Amino acid sequence: MENKTESLFHTNSIMEGNVLVIQPPPRLDASISQKLKEIFSSGINHGTYNFIVDFAHTDFIDSSGLGALVSKISVCRTNNGDIILTSISSQIKEVFRITHLDKILKCFDNLDEAIESIKTI
Repeated sequence: MENKTESLFHTNSIMEGNVLVIQPPPRLDASISQKLKEIFSSGINHGTYNFIVDFAHTDFIDSSGLGALVSKISVCRTNNGDIILTSISSQIKEVFRITHLDKILKCFDNLDEAIESIKTI
């Protein structure tokens, strides 16, 4: 039987496996955040240090979701990679602004811009 949280995430490897694009479900909360951490860890264990989190279908994030996003930033950046966000709703942008994560996380309007930015890392 498939794990329900597993099916809520969509991941795609692009640019010859150099970047992992993650599309979280509509709510990135305590019930999902551990799975996001596992996706980051699995990618890192396979040598991927560039991640794009595409929020096109996500309209809610809580503190555990925020924690999952920042959990592997230092590992990625130490290995010349990053965790980049794209397609963020105004509600989630406001959460990032209030928590000052907008100063730490790189955000782009769309997936194409995020992919272009990875090429310059």
